[in-house]
Order: sequence, then structure tokens, then C-alpha cells
Amino acid sequence: MSKLALGIDVGGTKVAAGLVNNAGKITRFSLEPTSQQNLLGQLVRIAKTYRGYSSIGLGMPGQVLAAGKVVRLPNVKRFHNVDLKKIFERKFRKLTTVNNDADCFALAESLLGWGRNNRCVVGVILGTGTGVGVVINKKIFQGKDGLVGEFDHLLMPNGELLRFYVKKARPFKNAAQAKSYLKILLNHIVISYNPDIIVLAGGWSNLSGMQRLAQSLTKNTGNYKTITPVKISKITYPGLVGAGLAALKR
Repeated sequence: MSKLALGIDVGGTKVAAGLVNNAGKITRFSLEPTSQQNLLGQLVRIAKTYRGYSSIGLGMPGQVLAAGKVVRLPNVKRFHNVDLKKIFERKFRKLTTVNNDADCFALAESLLGWGRNNRCVVGVILGTGTGVGVVINKKIFQGKDGLVGEFDHLLMPNGELLRFYVKKARPFKNAAQAKSYLKILLNHIVISYNPDIIVLAGGWSNLSGMQRLAQSLTKNTGNYKTITPVKISKITYPGLVGAGLAALKR
């Protein structure tokens, strides 16, 4: 029997959990609203409902240090400076990995999805917030302070963060309405990482015309002769799968 990891993927509005194997198959899937008042208690309660796993993988929507400490979650303001790895390993006596949720998504794509034959894979979650994960040679690239891919916090010329710029423009009815925001985001990704492929997921990645628009925005970026392939994820709950795989690969 293959090993299983308990994967927990935390989003700004929902928490998904399930047992994940090396092939990315999810069993005993659960989904519930994200607690804004006691997220730690919610995660512990969810983990207690599962049995038969060898490790735990958590995907968190914000700044996560390599040691497993969550510094801050922009969309869960009461949750900050929590050493999730230490708390979970002490409580459950299982190896625990803690990563940014977009990093988990990118890892799933690099191992099982569109990026499995590529060296540098970038995953972009277009949801409550915008998360960007970077995987190089099948390993998550976090940076010194876990800030790699935090493009939501780019400072615009008017002094406003990019996340507030898009928040005022949403909800988008189609991809064309998101063009100006996507152009900024994708241009920064291509120039910063020059990835082999970019994979999109999240609520508004499925807007009509999204892949066609995104692909057009990665052509000749910065007036360089280049085309970066853009795909829409086909993995069901890729952040959850990636959280589990991160634990299984340790």
C-alpha cells in the first residue's frame, strides 16, 4: 500500500483537506469555510478527523518561512507569527511541511501536471487574492523570507498595492476585464523568472477567454523575442494535492 499524506489547503474563503498519495489521488475529501476567528483551532480539528497517514502537508495563503512558520496571511488577519510545523509535529507526532498555497499548486503542476517535463514552473492562483508559486528542478523556491511570488504586494506608481488595484476592479465577468491586471502580473513573472511554463488556477482562471488572453500577454514580454506557454490547470484541487506531495517527498 502506498503512503498517504494528509493535505490541507487553506484559502482566503475555504479550507480543503484530504488524504493524498504519490499519484495525486485524493480520498476522504472535505471542504469548509475558512475560520477568520480561530484558524489554528480549525486546522487542528480537521487533522484530528483523519487516520492512516504518515505525514501532514499544509498550504497557507501568505508568507511562510522555510522552517514552517507562518508570518502573515493577508486574508486571515488574526493569524500571524504561528509556527505551524512545530505545533503540528508536537501534537500529531507526524512529519509536517508548511508551504505557501501557490507553491503547493506549482509543485503539483511540476510533478503531475502541465509542468512535469519542465525545469522552471510557475503556478498562479487567481482567487480571493493572487498567489504565485515557483518550482525549479521539482523543488519549491521560497526565497530568504518566503516572499517569492508575493506579487499581490507590488507597489503601483500611485502608491497602492497591486492587490487593492484588482480588488476595486473585481468581479470580472470575462477575461478581457482583467487584462490590465493580468498584463502587470504576467509581465513581472516572465521578466523575473523566465519560466518554461505558467499554469493558472483559481476562481477567475476559468473566465471566458482567459487562456487565450494570458497567452497573448506573455508574447514578446518587455520587447524581448520570447513566448512563455500558459495553461489552465487540469488537476482537481491542485493546492491540496501539492500540499500532500510536499509532505510525501520529504
